[in-house]
Amino acid sequence: MDKFSLDHVDAVIGSGKAVMSADDNGIVATVKQVAMSGRSATFYVSRTQAALIREWHWTPERIRERGLEPVSPEEKARIESELGVQETGTLYSNRIQCACGSTYGAFEFVQQGIREHGRESLTAVLALENASVIRVNPVQVALCPECDQAIMPRASWTGWSVSHEYEWVPGYGCCRPGTLAQ
Repeated sequence: MDKFSLDHVDAVIGSGKAVMSADDNGIVATVKQVAMSGRSATFYVSRTQAALIREWHWTPERIRERGLEPVSPEEKARIESELGVQETGTLYSNRIQCACGSTYGAFEFVQQGIREHGRESLTAVLALENASVIRVNPVQVALCPECDQAIMPRASWTGWSVSHEYEWVPGYGCCRPGTLAQ
């Protein structure tokens, strides 16, 4: 029998981060509170908790307002062939326009993620078997791969502020309810 150890928890806390433990409802309530506050945080949660967060956040109305849609088979194939990311799974993304006229979608998001964080980080997130990463009010800015300028959120016809948003089920996603109301 293995000796019970909290060394991994101690190491995370030693790096200046926090570890939180609660039942599913407590975790979802905490994510909601942070999201609605407008603050930014990253949560590593169970797949069940991530599904509950997705259910709360990605309502049919919000999906429509934000333009989130399944990534096309062609774009997934491009992510796999050009970026070498083989496990695209179920991927959703909206597409936003840069002032230069180019479009930023799932391919550009993955490309920017590899450029900023490295392939190893992406591979590690996609390899998680029990956990999902939920980024709440993420602070990264979409950078246009054509002109290298920040693509600023725009107001859509519904009056909402639209920036790039994504969902990589079951392992990675974002929610930005703190930026919904103008």
